[in-house]
Amino acid sequence: MKIDIPSHIQDLKSYNPGKDIADYQAEFGFSSTAILWNNENNLGVPPKAKEEIEKAFSQLNVYPDPLSRNLRTALATLNGVNTNQISVENGSEGILANIFKAFASPGDTLLTSEGTFVAVYIWAKLANLNCHKTPLNSVYGFDLEAILNDINHSTKIIYLSNPNNPTGTMIPEKDLRNFLARVPENIVVIVDEAYFEYAQNLSSDYPDTSRWNLPNLITLRTFSKAYGLAGVRLGYSIASEEITEVLNKVRMTFAPSLLTQASGLGALKDDNFLKQTIYLNNQALGYFYKAFEELNINYIPSYGNFAMLTLESEEAAQNLSMFLLKNGVFVRHLKAFGLPHCIRVSTGLNHENEHFITCLNEFQKIKSIPQPLAE
Repeated sequence: MKIDIPSHIQDLKSYNPGKDIADYQAEFGFSSTAILWNNENNLGVPPKAKEEIEKAFSQLNVYPDPLSRNLRTALATLNGVNTNQISVENGSEGILANIFKAFASPGDTLLTSEGTFVAVYIWAKLANLNCHKTPLNSVYGFDLEAILNDINHSTKIIYLSNPNNPTGTMIPEKDLRNFLARVPENIVVIVDEAYFEYAQNLSSDYPDTSRWNLPNLITLRTFSKAYGLAGVRLGYSIASEEITEVLNKVRMTFAPSLLTQASGLGALKDDNFLKQTIYLNNQALGYFYKAFEELNINYIPSYGNFAMLTLESEEAAQNLSMFLLKNGVFVRHLKAFGLPHCIRVSTGLNHENEHFITCLNEFQKIKSIPQPLAE
């Protein structure tokens, strides 16, 4: 190719999702499935979101409201902030991309951790940012002291995921407040609360940063998890009016779409769906933990809709992942996250959770059978 491609773009790899579920089913012949690899809400779509989408069909010939006024007003009311503190986009990744476009220049540094949301590293690379990653602490959480110690003159943005994906660990309110008080105000701090609805129900120490009103803080939320709308791509940020105005300067004019805005408004009205989602997740995590302990499998207690298993080696994680896959259980081996000895499993519907644990039991039985010595 004669066109000159910038080196930071050349170094990127295009997304390769691999085979789909139908391909694996044809290959391995399983009849039952448990789709537990993407932290989706397997309960489905909120009924009231469906209603709003159906109403919006008749308006597909016109552009959506470029300011998403109704949706932003509803989100502001939900979070107790002003509408001018809300920005909406095509998923949290859309907000992340806007933050990097709005606040970072080539040569600036994004400071974050190893073993967190991999899309952050990709968007930083795309924005031609340096990405400095500190190791996770001994319990697979963000090492806040290490991050503070690594701040230097080039640090422009800090990214924290709370709770963290894929480890499930949570930064308590006291620790996060102390951390933010020690970060210079010229550094943008992103706190990604993609699993907020789950976490606030699982711990009284979980911080809701949406109302902290700090001049350099951006809180991210999404409709892809608890609200069951991963397919429409809807995320939003909560920040000061000054930061939000800057984010709105770089966002796409008509994002998110008409159907996406409608689905978000409907989901916010569906309290019963959200309550059922949270209840099912709490039940599933308890069920998982009990089984893991009975099977002597190490795991990290989670504040999201997933749990992370820590195995003795990368080979052990690969073997378990493949065994589950061949039996129709789809989990996430975390090699791409820098955690090759770990597996993340999302909570699902009851029959999916039971199928997963049944297969896990079978794997442990097979593993415990003494193997013949090689001649």
